[in-house]
Amino acid sequence: MTGLKIKKGVLLVSFGTLFSLHCFSQVDSGGDAKVLPDHTLMPVAPPPEEIVYKGSVEAGGGIPVPITNKALRASLGGVYNLHFSGNYVVAQHIFAGLELEDTQLGNTASNASFNTLMFIYGVGAKMGYYTYMQKDFLFCYSLSIGPALIKYYYTPDSPPKGGFVQKTFFITPNILAALRVNDELRIGLEISYIVMAYHFDPAYTGINQYIVYNPAKDINALTSCVEFGFGVYWAFDEPKH
Repeated sequence: MTGLKIKKGVLLVSFGTLFSLHCFSQVDSGGDAKVLPDHTLMPVAPPPEEIVYKGSVEAGGGIPVPITNKALRASLGGVYNLHFSGNYVVAQHIFAGLELEDTQLGNTASNASFNTLMFIYGVGAKMGYYTYMQKDFLFCYSLSIGPALIKYYYTPDSPPKGGFVQKTFFITPNILAALRVNDELRIGLEISYIVMAYHFDPAYTGINQYIVYNPAKDINALTSCVEFGFGVYWAFDEPKH
């Protein structure tokens, strides 16, 4: 009886094996043989050709925060900073252009002891580097340098003929991190550091009578601000291929 059970088991296993092999060898209704999935590794497609534009416009704006000197921080706060540049791509990822900057500092509160406004106008040469335009994320690094004009309005002391005006020069490094809107346009966040070869002195306009500072120490550093804001990078004039 035991031998008969073993023979039946062997027959069932053999029949199952033959049935499985028969199924794998069948042809479907379309006439194509069934095959196992191909797990062969396929080569990664090469990246698309880099997009190159001959020109670009970069612009931005934000709130400047006075850093130095200490007398400036005690006297005025940031109101706005705006900048605009037209650029030409001189080599791949390298551009040069002309930068226009407009910065305003002041204390315009109605209950302030003084309401002086300080305007800084700059025009300078600009050099920069940008990353790949076909990527979704763009970094743009630039440096601007040129002459600047500083003008004061609504000063405690009466202005002389021609007003309170100072001439100097500025240096502004800028970093823009922007997301892709379309092939030409990127919008993102920026940070700029504005440095001027100018020592702010509150006594020049009469602000000194309203603040507490040390004339021997607090006017020695150059005038500088850091600006946090938004920026755009727009490229145009794509070369023909």
